[in-house]
Amino acid sequence: MIVQSLLLSNESYTHAKWEYKDIAVGFSRLYYIISGEAYYEEEGRSYPFKVGYLYLTPVKKSFSLYENPESKLLHTYAHIITVPSVDHFTEIPVKENTPLGDAVTLWRKYAKSENEEFLKSVISLLLSCSEKEITQENIAARIAKAHIDQKDDYLFNMRSLSAVVGYSREHITRSFLATYGMTPKQYFNLKRMNAALERLTAGVKVGDVAEELCYASPYSFSKAFKNHFGLSPQNYLHTLHSEQVPSSTAPKP
Repeated sequence: MIVQSLLLSNESYTHAKWEYKDIAVGFSRLYYIISGEAYYEEEGRSYPFKVGYLYLTPVKKSFSLYENPESKLLHTYAHIITVPSVDHFTEIPVKENTPLGDAVTLWRKYAKSENEEFLKSVISLLLSCSEKEITQENIAARIAKAHIDQKDDYLFNMRSLSAVVGYSREHITRSFLATYGMTPKQYFNLKRMNAALERLTAGVKVGDVAEELCYASPYSFSKAFKNHFGLSPQNYLHTLHSEQVPSSTAPKP
């Protein structure tokens, strides 16, 4: 990804009553958060801006931005047009002594420079480092998902998953959430529920399903099933021929 046009670059606190409501613009907003409290909203979801993180907003997609006036946002920011264009909201932690951390430091140093071509090259470098960070995030998520998919039992432990994948529990969870829209635990539970449904529809008794899937008791299995599908196992089976039966969706590989 390269910067085709640089519309604005600066580092400062936001202006008074900083708020943008349901806007869609033809450029991306790049933010590095230094301090303060602010939020990004898109499609009904709200994301708090975190100190030490880099954010990139999509082009021509309706979103809102606002801050807590009691904790004004101090940030380095740029309005840019990139090739290819940004099509989704991106959040990336910036760590010191990494290529991305060094690129952010360089951008902050020259954020107010009047040398537009130099600034474009600095921000392009930063975006290149960001893409590498995102790739690493995806690698952790995909390794974790492959391990969960290959498990021949229905026991889940984040510590064991961390040891197998080779990343910290926090990194795996963040990576999995960014890649698949759910945590590893949620994905495991989804697979477990789908396995339960397959067994129930094949005629396996509730007690046997609970035992096969490593639930503490038939009661705990029935409770988990109802929390997931909205119906008890028995009621769900009675409505199998109805078009209103809820279903679950697993992330694609």
